[in-house]
Amino acid sequence: MTMIDDLVLLDAPFVPDPDADEELNATTVTAIADEDLRGSRLLLVRRAVEPFKGADWAGGVVQLACTFQPALGARFSSAQLRLRLTSPAGLLIQDLAPARLTDPHPVEVTLNSKGQLGIASPVVPLQSSLELRSSRKYSTYHCLVQGSGEGTALARWDFRENPDRRDGLGQEQLLTLTLPATGLISAEVMVTARLAWAGLQGVNEAIRDLLIGPTPFQRKYPISFEIPQQPSPEGLARFLKLI
Repeated sequence: MTMIDDLVLLDAPFVPDPDADEELNATTVTAIADEDLRGSRLLLVRRAVEPFKGADWAGGVVQLACTFQPALGARFSSAQLRLRLTSPAGLLIQDLAPARLTDPHPVEVTLNSKGQLGIASPVVPLQSSLELRSSRKYSTYHCLVQGSGEGTALARWDFRENPDRRDGLGQEQLLTLTLPATGLISAEVMVTARLAWAGLQGVNEAIRDLLIGPTPFQRKYPISFEIPQQPSPEGLARFLKLI
C-alpha cells in the first residue's frame, strides 16, 4: 500500500526564542515587536511514503513538505529544521536529500538500490510552471539548502535566503529520508528561524529569532508516521526517480 494523501504532522505558530531575545537586547539591532510576529507559522506534512527493497537494503522512503509562513510584510531569512528519530530504538537514517542545493532550478530526487538519495535536473526541461506544479516528482528550492545526518538518528536541514536577492526562503521545502525500517516511526522535530522585516528603502532591517515549541521553553514537537510493509502498483516512481 502506498500512502499518497498528505498527512499533517505539525501545524504550529512560531514564538520568540527567549535566549536569542537576551542576546538581541545587548545589541543595537532593532527587534520585530511581538504583535508583528502574528501569523508566522510552520506546516510540516508527510507528502509521500513507500516501502522499498533494493539489492542489499530494505526499508522505506519518506518525503516531507515543510512550509515556512512569515507574518504579513516580513520574510524568513534563515531557518533550521532538525528531526530526531526516537522509535524504534537504534533506528538510523540511511540517507537524506537534499544534501546541498544552491540554485532555484527544478530538480527531482533520485534513489538507488542501496537506499542512497540524490538530486538531479530533469533530462528534458519542463515547459511551464503548470507542468512543474502538476507533478509530484519535481520541486524548486527557492533558497540555499544544506542537509546532514546520514548514519545518525538526527536529520538536519539549514535554509538560507539568497544573499543577493534577500527575498526569503520561499514557501515549500521537500525533504526526503530513507530509513531501514517499516511500521510506526516516531520522532521529535525542532525548528528555529529568523524573521526579517526591511525598513525604509531596505535599510535598518528589524529581525527576531523564533522557534517552534508548545512553549518557548519546550522546543520539541513529537511526530509519528507509518511506513507500510507492502508496496503498491503506483510505487516510488510517482514522487522520485529510481536509478
